[in-house]
Amino acid sequence: MSSFPPQSISEDSVTGLSEPLINPSQGSSAASSPMKSRQSLNKNDNVQKYQSLDFTRVLNSYTTSPTTKQKKRTIIGYSGRTFVRWFLTLVCGVLTGGTSIFIVWTIDRLTDLREHALRQNEEGGSENLFLAFVGFTAWNFGLAVIASILSLTIAPMSLGSGIPEVKAYLNGINIKGFFSSLTFFTKIVGTVLSVSSGLAVGPEGPLVHLGGAIGGGLTRTGRLMSGIRYLRSSHPSVARYLGCSRNGCTTKFVSYMSALRNDGERRDFISIGSACGFASAFGAPIGGILFSFEEVGSHFPSRMLWRTLVGTSLATFMIAIYFGDLTKYGVLTLDSIDTPNDDVLYNRFTEIPLYALIGTFGGLIGAAFNAFWRYWQGKRTRFYKNKGNLWRIGEVAMLSVITSVLLFTLPLSWDFVCRDAKDADDDTFYSSSTETFGSMFNCNTNQTNEMASIFFGSREEAIKNILKNPEEFDERTLLITGVLFLILLSFTFGSAIPSGIFMPTILIGSSLGGYAGIVLKRIPLYSDMSASTFSLVGAAALLGGIQRSAVSLCVIIMEGTGETKFLLPIVVTTVVSKWVGDLFNHGIYEIGMELKHYPYLEHHVHRSYDQHTIGEAMSRNVTCLRAVEKAETIEAVLNDTSHNGFPVLSKAGNFLGIVRRDQLVAMLESCVFIEGREGGSGGGGGGTIAGAATRLERAASDDNAARSSGWKQIRDESPPNAVGRSNSDETEFNHNGGLRRNLSFVTNPNIAAIAMGNDCKWGTISSDGGGNGGGLFFSGGNGGGLFSSLEKKLKGGSREVAPPNTPPRHSDIFDSVYHLKDDKYLEVEPEVEVSPADRVKLVDIKSIMNVSPHVVLETCPLSVAYRLFTNIGLRHLVVLGGGEGQRVEGEQGRVVGVVTRSDLLEDMLHEKLKLH
Repeated sequence: MSSFPPQSISEDSVTGLSEPLINPSQGSSAASSPMKSRQSLNKNDNVQKYQSLDFTRVLNSYTTSPTTKQKKRTIIGYSGRTFVRWFLTLVCGVLTGGTSIFIVWTIDRLTDLREHALRQNEEGGSENLFLAFVGFTAWNFGLAVIASILSLTIAPMSLGSGIPEVKAYLNGINIKGFFSSLTFFTKIVGTVLSVSSGLAVGPEGPLVHLGGAIGGGLTRTGRLMSGIRYLRSSHPSVARYLGCSRNGCTTKFVSYMSALRNDGERRDFISIGSACGFASAFGAPIGGILFSFEEVGSHFPSRMLWRTLVGTSLATFMIAIYFGDLTKYGVLTLDSIDTPNDDVLYNRFTEIPLYALIGTFGGLIGAAFNAFWRYWQGKRTRFYKNKGNLWRIGEVAMLSVITSVLLFTLPLSWDFVCRDAKDADDDTFYSSSTETFGSMFNCNTNQTNEMASIFFGSREEAIKNILKNPEEFDERTLLITGVLFLILLSFTFGSAIPSGIFMPTILIGSSLGGYAGIVLKRIPLYSDMSASTFSLVGAAALLGGIQRSAVSLCVIIMEGTGETKFLLPIVVTTVVSKWVGDLFNHGIYEIGMELKHYPYLEHHVHRSYDQHTIGEAMSRNVTCLRAVEKAETIEAVLNDTSHNGFPVLSKAGNFLGIVRRDQLVAMLESCVFIEGREGGSGGGGGGTIAGAATRLERAASDDNAARSSGWKQIRDESPPNAVGRSNSDETEFNHNGGLRRNLSFVTNPNIAAIAMGNDCKWGTISSDGGGNGGGLFFSGGNGGGLFSSLEKKLKGGSREVAPPNTPPRHSDIFDSVYHLKDDKYLEVEPEVEVSPADRVKLVDIKSIMNVSPHVVLETCPLSVAYRLFTNIGLRHLVVLGGGEGQRVEGEQGRVVGVVTRSDLLEDMLHEKLKLH
């Protein structure tokens, strides 16, 4: 059997390659970058434990080849992959809306049970009140403690709102386990329990996390693929019935889904899912898009607008179906608000200074809240650093008891909280109330305790009634409500429970704003103004002061109220509150990321970056590789460094491209070698990937007789413990049933997908129900072999399958790269081991490297490189010598450094550049 012509390799190109090419440039400390030896990793700070995601597309000789087939538009004008993207977007919207419905329904049921128990004890003496207090406190205590225990012991990543983690992930930071299924289900249960416990938290923030988890989970098809392979091998008849045979419709659909299993596609779906979660929380489809664009996502291309709008609209429509009312399509919806003369814009221009004043106070209160929360959260983190979960559960228990005591006793402390309850048709008190809003609670017959109505019932109904007409409440009730929940929120948010901040913030802002509106109406100049307007702008002011969002916040309130007449007050208040808050500190989510040491890159560029070059900030300890390297050289580089990207140089030292760690691991694990003077006969592919693919297709099409001859022997006999066996004489069927000889990674879509830089691709090289069912690699033994499939030997058209109880061989290295475990990553990266016989063989790095890397000159202004890195979502930025400022003569066009995320962090740049 003839082999392909090997790539032309001169002796000079492989001589002296036993050591990696270390750039001789000196000067930058290795601590400035994650690109350092493994031995130094034990001393790095918290930032270094977070790896970046690979958002950029890899282009190499395989992907750019004219022979690479393009998908035809076969499904209603779309290619299969595009159709699947739209289909999964619809699924994301429906599932996010369904999740919101479940959370809302469960919280309502638990709240109703607590309120029903209280109402049974509203009449009677002190004994009944004491029993009601014990039951109220015990109920809240149990729900809060259970939520904390579940979150801490099962999925610690479910704690908090999750929005800082979503922002960090979409910025390019890989946070392990954050979008796992275990975290998802724990977050749902924990959110329901914590919100129902009466604590000062809400479900809106967790819904953003849950929506992102749904979107990201739709791109993780590892278990689905494994299930189909199992059906093919163990139950072929069932597989055919379910369409899971090789040419079945299910298999084709999953094949298209698997093509989306990469960081770039996953980022898009997480962004869409988080927008759907926010939209379902507030009933604001457009606001959800803007929230994802403004507050969460760092990269939001225009092609995602339509898909995101469809997803958010579906999510909110699901809520409307649940409530049976198309005017109520969010977890927290705001009713329309009546104002004098029903015209705020024309008759209320004199109130604009007051809107700015409310915005100023909102910004100041928000900045003070953020400063205190940062201080308290820092003390909390240091206190629990060396303590067990029992201490954190104890904190939640203490917060629950304190909250319950305050919520129960304050409505009993003053007489002004009892007001006459009017009929539903009366427009003086609770005219906007639902029949369930209002609690007598220790008041006389035909009276309502307005403070207890806010504290015990649904927070959503309380917010609606306050916004509708704050004058229905005593101003002291509004002031006490605002101050109380502001204090409780300061201590509760960030404790060991899933928690959101939107609903309590709106309750605080509307209460304080309503109080300000009632007080201002006593001034003769503003006697005819609307207190409801100030209640609304108070909520907007506090949201802007704490979260620092502007555009999305305006649209959310506009969509929630359905009133355009509040546009001017909301815009003025939100802009002023954000501007005032930014004078003092960052928003709450940025502070959360900073406290957790996420290496987040802001899109704001420091004004002094124009006066510095990227050469001052880059890391100079660069490990480079030749276009063709020995396997032992690559093995040493992978084991001795923690680099994730390696510049590739020509024989003359010129920069050719960049190759990723996972691609190199795939080549070694797959035993893909080439022929050369030092390497002997290798497995695949002489020349580029594209050239090999062309010859393979031609060889397969010429072998017409093989199409009907059945399976032949697909591999030669090898010793049982052979390690890293080459594939030069292997034969396998192509997609049409014909034989392909000289198996290389080009003939196997799984290996090709890794080599060209994708996370995963569905394998279709298999017979119906045969073997591993997914075209996975043939195992070659221990250490450097391939993973998991049971070895098959096909002789004379009959199959000899390994015994059923034979344990599959497994490669942790390749499994971690291949992402079959999806969200489960190894904490410690295993070492790569190549068999002694294969160490001198050659690997054609040039054929798999990314030929379109982003590069800048060393003299490039730091501001330009920074924008390039953040806007595109790069993981590596190669720096070349050049210009009049080169340090050494002859360095023009040579690799002099690499920029990674940690090099561009604000603290690192301030340290390197001495910025003030």
